[in-house]
Amino acid sequence: MNNRTTPYTDREIIYRWAIAELSPGISRILSAKGLMRPDADSCIGFFYVDHEEGITFRIHSLCRTGAGKPPEIVVNFENHGEGLILSSDEVEAYTLLSNDEANRLSLLEEQRWRIYYEPGALQAVRKRVDLDRFRAPGCFDDVSVILYSKNHQTIPEGVWVRLEGQSDDGASLRGTLLNEPYSDFGVHEGEMVTVRFAEDEEGRFLVAETGS
Repeated sequence: MNNRTTPYTDREIIYRWAIAELSPGISRILSAKGLMRPDADSCIGFFYVDHEEGITFRIHSLCRTGAGKPPEIVVNFENHGEGLILSSDEVEAYTLLSNDEANRLSLLEEQRWRIYYEPGALQAVRKRVDLDRFRAPGCFDDVSVILYSKNHQTIPEGVWVRLEGQSDDGASLRGTLLNEPYSDFGVHEGEMVTVRFAEDEEGRFLVAETGS
C-alpha cells in the first residue's frame, strides 16, 4: 500500500480506493449523521471526479487497523456511502489500496452510483494525460486556457474552462468558460468555447479563439 507521505498527483488518486485516518473533515461528516463508532480508527473510501466539485472522496465504510494486519471493516454504509462525501483536500493521511487489496475487502463490486459522475463525453477527456499539466489542482475537469481574439486587437487573457467533451478526432475540446474575461472577447462566463492546442517558441498551451 502507498502512504500519503508520498505526494501523489491528482491522476494517481482518481478512481482509487484508500484507507484514510479520521481527519477533522471526515469526523465532522460522520458525527453530523451520527455514524461515528468508538471501535473504528479509519475509514475506507473512493476517490472520484465530480464534474462540479472536483476530486471527491466518498466514505464507504469504517474500519480498524493494526500493524501488519489487514483492515477489519466495522460497518459498511448503506448505498455505498451516499451523502458521505468530502473534498479530497479534506482527506489528510491515507493509504491507497491496490486492486488486489480492494478485491480482498470486497470493494470491487459494480458501483452503479459512479455512472452519474462519469458521463460518456468526459471519459475520453479524463484519460488524456496531455491535458494534465493544464488541469486545476483538485478540479480535474477544469483547465487553464489562453483566450484570444482573431483580430489580435485585444490582449490575450488566461481563463479557466470546464471541459465538457472533445471532437471525434480529439483535435479540439469544448467547455464552459468559468470566469468573466476582463476585456471584451465576445464571450462571457458560462458560455461554451472551443479549445485546442497551440504552440510557440515558449512551448505548448491551450487556446480558445473568439471572433471579436
